[in-house]
Amino acid sequence: TPSRIIARLGKEINNPESIYYWAHKNRIPVFCPAFTDGSIGDMLFFHSHRQQGLSVDLVEDIRAINHEAIGASKTGMIILGGGLVKHHICNANMMRNGADAALIISTAQEF
Repeated sequence: TPSRIIARLGKEINNPESIYYWAHKNRIPVFCPAFTDGSIGDMLFFHSHRQQGLSVDLVEDIRAINHEAIGASKTGMIILGGGLVKHHICNANMMRNGADAALIISTAQEF
């Protein structure tokens, strides 16, 4: 899953200045719904031509973040900007009938 790859990167980075290092050390999952957008997606593509068989299970991460939200007694959202990550967080909280608190800062126009 993307969160497992990010945890492994945090382990391998082994640098206290990295947020992923601390997330790994404290067993805090980092969910990234746009994991394949950008350089990591390109590297996975190139790797798949050299060695087939690698797959990244995005659905398991969706299930994990939704279960985190459903099982929480309270949730809050702090969202800077918008787009895919905002939708991912809001959708997970919809599985529990909404967040208890939210702060969204965006420059997008309301329609």
